[in-house]
Amino acid sequence: MGSVSSLLRRDAAVKPIPRCEEGKEEHKVKPLEEEGLGPAALEARGDRFLSSGRRLRGWSCAVSRVFEEAAYAYVLAENWRKAAQALSEQAAYDLQFGDEHELTAASALLRSAKCYAQIEDKEEEEIAAAKHALEKAIALFVKKNNLRLAATSCVELARFYLDRQQLLNASDFYEQAAYYYGANRRRNRYCRFKANLLRFTAVDEQVLCANGMVPVKDCKRRSSRHIKSSDPDWRVQVRLLFSSTSIIQRPWM
Repeated sequence: MGSVSSLLRRDAAVKPIPRCEEGKEEHKVKPLEEEGLGPAALEARGDRFLSSGRRLRGWSCAVSRVFEEAAYAYVLAENWRKAAQALSEQAAYDLQFGDEHELTAASALLRSAKCYAQIEDKEEEEIAAAKHALEKAIALFVKKNNLRLAATSCVELARFYLDRQQLLNASDFYEQAAYYYGANRRRNRYCRFKANLLRFTAVDEQVLCANGMVPVKDCKRRSSRHIKSSDPDWRVQVRLLFSSTSIIQRPWM
């Protein structure tokens, strides 16, 4: 008993080793968003990271991380075009070195597609790149049995098609997302609902086109305040047509 108490007293007398000298503060690394850098400085930092990553050769987790850091800086600078490019290069770099890096490549592809989606004035090449990135990401996530991110990629691709008024394609990928979500009942039911809604809407739109009534695409013209006096009363025509041909019974007001 005496030996135990003596050990406790001896341990209590030992002073912990300080992490730094007294009177000096520890150095704390701040995240980029806390350093107070402006968009120009953040973009310049991203350029340095990207240039460094392009010069390095051979596989290294650090090199892949360099591309990711470049993209992170571009995102903070809200330069979505450069962020998408950096993430695309990260994915291409990872895919060079075998199957074990396919999951990180798929994640980079999904992120690049999300960055492309933020670009307002997309060029045709960027639209094609976003679509290809999502399709490749889905294939890689399924191959790696990461069905949750495969479903997320399907939802992003469905939104991609929805933005371009390709309703049937959007419906197909919402349906595929529901399948990949599997036991996640809330997301599964939401995706199936979206898929069915888009499919019914596409059928109604085809009926409209067959009857020579092209939907008004200009959002301003959809409001009664922006309808010209010379315009036909398309609201009544659409209401009658939908009520007589729609698969879903809608309570028209």
